[in-house]
Amino acid sequence: MLHAFPFCRAAARLTFVAVLAAGLPGLAGAAVRPTTRLTAEDVLTRHVTLQAQAQTVKAVLATIESQVHIHFLYSQQLIGAERRVSVAAVDEPLSGVLQHLLAPLRIGYEVVSSGIVLAPTAAVAPIPVTGRVVDEQGAGMPGVTVLEQNTTNGTGTDGDGRFSLKVQPGATLVISAVGYKTQLLTVGERTSFEVRMVPSATDLGDVTVVGSRGLPRTDVERPMPVDVLNAKELQLTGQTDLAQQVQFNSPSFNSAKTGVNGVANYADPASLRGLSPDQVLVLVDGKRRHQFSALNLNVTVGAGTVVTDLNAIPTLAIERIEVLRDGAAAQYGSDAIAGVINLGLNKSTGVATAKVQYGVTQQGDGAQYLAGANYGVKLGKTNPGYLNMTLQYQHQSQTNRSDDYRGGIYSAFPALNSANPTPSATQIANENRLRTERGNVYPQVGQPFNVGVYGSNQADIYQGFYNLGIPLGDSKWSVYSFGGYSRKDILAYGFFRNAITTGSNYSPLHPDGYLPELPGRSDDYSAVVGLNRKLAGGWNLDFSTGYGYNYLDLFANKTANASMGTASPTDFYVGRSAFGQSTSEVNVSRNYTGLFGTKSFNVAFGSQFRADQFKLQRGSAESYFAGPLAASSGKSPGSNGRPGIAPDDETNATRTNVGVYVDLESDITTRLLLTTALRYENYSDFGSNVSGKFAGRFKVTEGISLRGSLNRGFRAPSLQQTFNSVTTSTVQSGAIVQTKQLRNDDPRLQPLGVAAPKAETSWNYSAGVAAQLGPNLLFTVDAYQIDIKDRIIDSERLIKSSIKALQTPAFDGISEIRFFTNAIDTRTRGVDLVTTYKTEFSERSRFTTSLALTFNQTNIVRTSDTPAQLQAGTTNRILLIDTVSIGLIERAQPRQKILLSATYTYGKFSITPRASYFGAVTAYEKPANRTVNGAVVYVPHISQEFKGKTLIDLALVYNPAKAVSLTLGGNNLFNVYPDKVDATRFGSYSNGEIPYTRNAAQFGFNGAYYYTNVTLTF
Repeated sequence: MLHAFPFCRAAARLTFVAVLAAGLPGLAGAAVRPTTRLTAEDVLTRHVTLQAQAQTVKAVLATIESQVHIHFLYSQQLIGAERRVSVAAVDEPLSGVLQHLLAPLRIGYEVVSSGIVLAPTAAVAPIPVTGRVVDEQGAGMPGVTVLEQNTTNGTGTDGDGRFSLKVQPGATLVISAVGYKTQLLTVGERTSFEVRMVPSATDLGDVTVVGSRGLPRTDVERPMPVDVLNAKELQLTGQTDLAQQVQFNSPSFNSAKTGVNGVANYADPASLRGLSPDQVLVLVDGKRRHQFSALNLNVTVGAGTVVTDLNAIPTLAIERIEVLRDGAAAQYGSDAIAGVINLGLNKSTGVATAKVQYGVTQQGDGAQYLAGANYGVKLGKTNPGYLNMTLQYQHQSQTNRSDDYRGGIYSAFPALNSANPTPSATQIANENRLRTERGNVYPQVGQPFNVGVYGSNQADIYQGFYNLGIPLGDSKWSVYSFGGYSRKDILAYGFFRNAITTGSNYSPLHPDGYLPELPGRSDDYSAVVGLNRKLAGGWNLDFSTGYGYNYLDLFANKTANASMGTASPTDFYVGRSAFGQSTSEVNVSRNYTGLFGTKSFNVAFGSQFRADQFKLQRGSAESYFAGPLAASSGKSPGSNGRPGIAPDDETNATRTNVGVYVDLESDITTRLLLTTALRYENYSDFGSNVSGKFAGRFKVTEGISLRGSLNRGFRAPSLQQTFNSVTTSTVQSGAIVQTKQLRNDDPRLQPLGVAAPKAETSWNYSAGVAAQLGPNLLFTVDAYQIDIKDRIIDSERLIKSSIKALQTPAFDGISEIRFFTNAIDTRTRGVDLVTTYKTEFSERSRFTTSLALTFNQTNIVRTSDTPAQLQAGTTNRILLIDTVSIGLIERAQPRQKILLSATYTYGKFSITPRASYFGAVTAYEKPANRTVNGAVVYVPHISQEFKGKTLIDLALVYNPAKAVSLTLGGNNLFNVYPDKVDATRFGSYSNGEIPYTRNAAQFGFNGAYYYTNVTLTF
């Protein structure tokens, strides 16, 4: 017989027999049927699922009876059956449920032939339990979690796989490790265990938390689609950046590295479902992550937006990532129009992990070094907490994929494209003569050489992160905290400036031309501290406050301020952008069982206070100074390649936000789940907004579910958008152009009829099917439509000489301007499909394969009219958005993405081939207008489609010992590149400097990459 708690067996039987003989009306289980004799093991291993909040003991016992088909035999008076209790279990063994239910009530039980006898017992002391956990080869496994079921009492195995723990008699131990099947062990007469873990290849039921404040749910149970990416899947990509790891695992996620592209050099734009980078919300362990400080103002994906820098978090600190592919502004607040990315941090203890990786491209450049370590320690003994820490260093050498230079160095001979016809023999001879006179610094025309650097930037990245959780003594409170620091030193480049003396960028300090170097240092730190507890009545309380801060220091070296002539320095400090965000919130939730006749009813509510601050700080005076040659010779002021932040551009803007929400979720029946949320937010700078959500799931069968959602979301304009006033230097149609960005409270905008931007609002519709077809196959497909009204964009470059309304003294010294405005409405439609198949051929042989694809399309469905005040006096229509910017929204990201991967493991070896298809993208260009017989001839836009391509990756893993993992891999094995820019038609080819378009984000352009890494776990 097994006993949950030691109590006198004879006394229990006498008590039960006496009650039965007396025929007390409080006796339960009177209808005893003759049954086959059952062992305690037969009974206590039966599984139970229930949710009981403040129900009587006898009601809970009745629920359990209906599921396990055995009677409880007890006296209501003796056990206090009218007492109210709260207990929750999802497919757990009866032994664990009884432990959680009866232990606090000091009730013991014994399995007899007629049922389970219950009787009161005195409190007993915990008993020691010891054991050893080994893998399939019999080697000790460190870091395996050993937990007393339904408690916070647990530990981890040491380096030899051993553990010791004190538990209540009759407790159930839960033994778990990533990649292995969870095992349940009942503590009875036996208190010492040898546990052999079995690799799991069929665990398709990834439980997620993001998207729901109710019960954790698996794929088939969720009312909305969520991608769950564990650490092993992320590491198997061979990528060292977190954003690139997600890129090759999640179909709707897109992030491609770029070069010679302003702020995008320092924080990669990352998007979801083809929308903008600022329309996806990033959480870390459920808490809002702050954004990058600088605004992307170049002609690339995410133009005019600010990103959340995923690469500021070390990859070794991540346990898993949840990608919610559904609008969630009502649940989590502004920005969650396209969805939510939740980064789950590592909480393991007793395990040290060290990883080193080296890789290089097929061309021999772009060498990457990564060295990192993660270690977790258990804090305390009786009720332990955890402290998990990560340190990581990464070095990226630059790559250069520029073509041979085709332009002139000393004379204005034209490039080879349609706007500039082939240079004449006289022009070529003149250029060659000048090159000879300069001592043949450059080869003669036609001989190969490079002047630019276009590829991955050189980078050194230093990162540290921690994750802490500590129970506060014997109380129900726990304190948690997480955060970290990241520093990125990145060397980017500008465009080559030739040595034509009449050019506006020419400097006598660089008589042979120059290539500006644009270093940047990004520092990022954050910390969150919180308290949580679960009250006896079932309420969950969570209080937290956090602060995140990012600053970007920019420099311009090996360049000049052309307007200063020989007095100019060659190295400049351009200035700093900084953004800080403080977030404090309260979250309260409770799950009821049987409320209003439902199976479960979860209520959650809370509030959040957020304060944002955005700063622009001036650079060195020479970086923005207009020297004497600006007026006399038309030379460009400020540091060439990147003008500095001037005193008039300095900004210190703040705002606050208060939000409150209510979130309801209910299993109306075992088949029907409904959830709804409502959120009100008020911003100090633009007012308030309300968002809402309604979603549902209906189980057609136990393994097949229909699901759908309706969301009204919003995104507030960022401070970086509304208060940015920097001057940017960009290349348009081969010409270098400086543009003044006007902040939206600039008094010069109001007379032009330009209003400050308001919040974007969205309607998100989704419908799908999730099916688990047997234990090995999971299939989900979801269709969606996202309508965004008043989408915020950066206007076109408005050239003062072409617009009458700008030709006033207010715009003296400015050649062109831009500003942010709610100029368009967009519609995005798409379908996501994810399927996974996992099977085990034997204990040593298993196979996993997955297919994930997305098809989507974004179109602009409305464009605002140009304000009448701005249009006044100008004959030609002034466009706030033109073809190039339209292309960045509609065609610059792949409309199709397909990911196919498989992993076969046999013993100590595994092989993972992967195919990734990135659909076609299109880039647009506006060639320079021409002058014919003194009249300006407007040239129409042209476009080029870059075909879809498939990349093949392969990773081979060998585990010679439990503590050692060796990987040899290759990404893009067949050295696939995007299509090149058509050099005969497009000025953006820039005489060979930019052979692969900057104006679209497909999959990068470094070619094949080979790597090896070693991971040690001990």
